[in-house]
Amino acid sequence: MAYGSHGDLVAQLQEKLRRIDELKQKGDQRQAALTRMKDEIGAMSVTVSSPDRAVTVVAGPGGGVQSVRVSDEALQGSAIQLSSTITTTIHEAVAAAARRQAAIVQDALGERSTVLEQVLQTQAEAFGTSVAALKATVADERPVVPQRPIDQGADFAEEDFLADQQQARPARPEVRRRPAEDDDFLDPFDEGGHR
Repeated sequence: MAYGSHGDLVAQLQEKLRRIDELKQKGDQRQAALTRMKDEIGAMSVTVSSPDRAVTVVAGPGGGVQSVRVSDEALQGSAIQLSSTITTTIHEAVAAAARRQAAIVQDALGERSTVLEQVLQTQAEAFGTSVAALKATVADERPVVPQRPIDQGADFAEEDFLADQQQARPARPEVRRRPAEDDDFLDPFDEGGHR
């Protein structure tokens, strides 16, 4: 077999290894994005207040209502008016949570996903508004949270994973060396060159 054919084989193997590394890196990036998405959705909450601030609703992941607060002023009106304000504010909070959740998923999946567009279209039809109007609210509803960069491999130089554990760790015991006059061993760390 000629040397050139071995060189070609080596080049082909190197190219395949390079492609495998690229696929692994893309997989790692996708996994990191999905983990970040899961964490963001789990920590998500949206607070919506009625225009008069009489009712405030907090909605979380999946549109679950986490709390409803009613001001003292809201109790001055009729029960029907208060009930209507609570219901409307809950609907708005749940819709805002769905938009926020769809935006988080869209960010994680990238341009190939249409989840945000589908949610906006459904809500536009349900609320009798336009997709453009809802898109404007999505930009206002997104929290301003600095995103951590996606892990690009194994560069953890700036991460200090053991900071908490190192503080609790006891100091190392002092190492005692034998006196220099003890000549029955050779100390490789002794710079004096004793034998």
